[in-house]
Amino acid sequence: MNEISYELWQEMVEDIASEYAPLFSFMHDTAREINISRDLIEDLKKNKEIKISNEPWELWLQIDLIKDDIGGFRIYLMAFEESNAMEELMLNTAEEQGITQEDIEAFEVEHGLDMLGEIFEEIKDGYDIQPEIKGDIIIFSLVVFDSQDIDDSKGNDIFWSEELYTN
Repeated sequence: MNEISYELWQEMVEDIASEYAPLFSFMHDTAREINISRDLIEDLKKNKEIKISNEPWELWLQIDLIKDDIGGFRIYLMAFEESNAMEELMLNTAEEQGITQEDIEAFEVEHGLDMLGEIFEEIKDGYDIQPEIKGDIIIFSLVVFDSQDIDDSKGNDIFWSEELYTN
């Protein structure tokens, strides 16, 4: 059994997050290829989600309607993972280091840490993917389109235009 240090614990967090790098890379590549059209938006508004890929990973598009005055929305590209698959990956990573699940839990309690939460932060910060747990599933989401970005850019154009500064 190895002694757990914060550096080793953090290394395990990074190793586990990086196991998903091929999926996240595929999600980013797929997102760049999606043509956001009026037909796609209307289809998403009607169906709420559309499966767009089965291979090598199952990917879905989902729309999130924003309750605002202009009918804003976000479109997400999502992949799903059974939460027990990540738990197994966490156990295997610990075993490779000669550490038991009990050792990890004791270390986390002693230092106020949460490995799964840190893995999620690593995924969010390192891959721009938002993970969340719903029931027994981990949902990985990537924002493909956000109507707020258009609103913001129009606002910035008005703010920076010369007409604003002429009297």
